Parts: sequence; structure tokens; C-alpha cells
Amino acid sequence: MQKPKILQVFSVPISLRFLEGQTLFWQNHGFDIHVACSDGAEVIPFCLKNKATFHVIPFVRNLYIFEIFRCVASVNSLIKTLLPQIIHANTPFASYITIFVAKFHSVPVRIYEVHGLPLETAGRFMTPVFWFLEKITCCFATKVIAVSPSLKALMISKKLVNFDKIEVMNFGSCNGVDSDFKFNPSKLVKNHISSLKDKYKLNSVQNIVGFVGRLTREKGLYELYEAWQLTKMKFPSSILLIIGSNDERRPLSKIWLGRLIADSSIICIEHVEDIENYYALIDFLVLPSHREGFGNVVLEAASMEKSAIVSYVTGLKDAIIENETGMFFDCKDSSDLSKRILFYLENPEIIQKHGISARKRVQTDFKPTDIWERKLEVYQKHLKK
Repeated sequence: MQKPKILQVFSVPISLRFLEGQTLFWQNHGFDIHVACSDGAEVIPFCLKNKATFHVIPFVRNLYIFEIFRCVASVNSLIKTLLPQIIHANTPFASYITIFVAKFHSVPVRIYEVHGLPLETAGRFMTPVFWFLEKITCCFATKVIAVSPSLKALMISKKLVNFDKIEVMNFGSCNGVDSDFKFNPSKLVKNHISSLKDKYKLNSVQNIVGFVGRLTREKGLYELYEAWQLTKMKFPSSILLIIGSNDERRPLSKIWLGRLIADSSIICIEHVEDIENYYALIDFLVLPSHREGFGNVVLEAASMEKSAIVSYVTGLKDAIIENETGMFFDCKDSSDLSKRILFYLENPEIIQKHGISARKRVQTDFKPTDIWERKLEVYQKHLKK
């Protein structure tokens, strides 16, 4: 009997990390797994490690008509050739096109996994455009998966999807967190951490606050910079460690990048693969984002026993437990953010307590295998239909 084919689709290769470990799980449960996204350096290492069959689709993150038609043609050709029983579309642009084409070809199971809503931070003109695209995609999908409870609630409230069509896998997130091996403090090599401290001239008495994410305004970099100026007045030897690359769609301006680089108390590092070693350097994480799907970096840091200060917005509402694994601040309020950072810096015992609780929560609620098992139930249920 032929194995049912799953086609997982993403816009860009960096998003393949959402599938880490899953492809082998699907293969072990009798599925033939295929992955499609635009080409990039991350593709070959991912496919070799996860034994996935890869297909290139030239997805781009813009709305130029020619590029859209080119992507539609590529997806159409792939689906006609592959004839998958399950399409699992991730990330907005790829999902809009893939679910539409899959509906046209009557692919029996069409799953749209929502990792966040661009319309939350879109401008006045683009908000209705994104709403329409999300609405159509949800209508054409046979099942919608939201990566957090607050994202599910938002989509229902905005009338994008009916209550009975959308679901969250367990407590949320797209893939859980590997707290046993990759994000486990006890698995770190001390020499690696020491080398990083030497490389960036960090010492054991310095307070180090971390940020991990794309460098873009909607990640709250403006507010973080302003809050940090207030913070370092009281803790002048403290360091803000910013890890991430400039966003290709909505990059930080040269002026703001210049401010970050020129500040001697801020260390900027490009995207890194061994992020767990960098979490080990910081005292706690700060994520002042204006919107999230869930906030995976918060869970990763939590698994490394690092608490977090996050804005009270969609997705991040579910990423911490207030005053147990971290703290909330009012979104876009740099003064409030600074107060939370100062509170942590003045109370290192609370940082440690929250960090320990954060790791325990990840180990209990966000096991990758639990997420995969729930998705398997969804696949099997819809295949039977």
C-alpha cells in the first residue's frame, strides 16, 4: 500500500526549524514527507539531518504580480506532480498561495498552521488586504491550527475562522522545545561558554540582558533601545546582548542600527545556530514585540532556565506565567519596560526563581512529541473523512 504523502510548505528556509524532528516522526508513522520552500543555505543541512525530500518554490515576501504568478505556477506544478493527500502550509505568503492551489486541485486534507497575523501591525491600507487573504485561506483550508490560545481567540474575534475549525495543539507552539538535549543547561560545554565570554569581553560580575529576534520595528527595538538608556543610568556596567539579523521586509533604518552599534553597552550579533550557548550568557530575556504567534525564543530561553520580560500582546500572553516564569509590560511603553528590567536587576534571586519555574513549565507543557502526537491525530482524523 502506498504511503500517504505530506507536503509541508514554508516561505523561507529559516522557518524549517519549525519542523525539526517532525519529519522523522512522520516517516516512522507511515507517511511520505516532502518539504517545499525557497532555496537557501539552511536547506541541505536540514534535509540531510531530517531525511526529508525537498522541493524549491521561489517564494518571495512581496506582492509583485509577476512574482505571485511565478509562485502559483511552481506550487501548481508541484502539487500536480506529487499528488499529496495532505498539504500543511505554514507562514503567511506561502500559505495563501498553497492552500488556494490545493483547493483548486481538491487535495483532501488542507491544513493551515498560523504562526502569527501580519494584519496586527500592518498599515491602514494593508490591513484589509491581509484580512481578506487570511479569510480566504481559512475558508479553503479543511483545518486551521493556531500556535497559541490568544492567537486562536484573536482569529475568531476578527471573524477569520469559525470556532469549530481552528485548534491549538496542547498548550501551544508549533514544535515544542527540546528541553532534553539542545536546550538543556546541563548539556552545555563550559569551554564554549567561556570562549564566548572572552570573545565578547564579558565578565562574571556584569548583568547581561538578552534579546533574540529579527531586527525590525515590530519586534519592539525602538522601545528596547529607549528603555535601555534609562536602565544603564542605574546599572552602567550592564550589557544588552542583541542577537538577530536585520529584517529583509521591514529592516531597521540605518539611523537606528547606527544607534545600537554605537552604544558601547550594546552588543549586536547576527543570527546564530548554537543559540543555546548564548542563552547561557544572559541573566534573562526581553522580548518587547508588538505581535507574535507564540514567541518561541521565550520558550527556548525558559528551557535554559532563563525568565523573560515580554509585552502583553497576542502570542506572548501565553509564553510566560506572570510573576512565576517572567513578567509582562505594557506594549510600546519604554518607561514601563525599563521598570521591569530594573526590578529584575535589583532582585537576582527572583530572576533565578522565575528561571527555574520557566524550565519546569517547558518540560511539562511543551514536549515536542506531545505536539507531534496531536498533529498526528488531526492528520488521521481528516484522512478518514
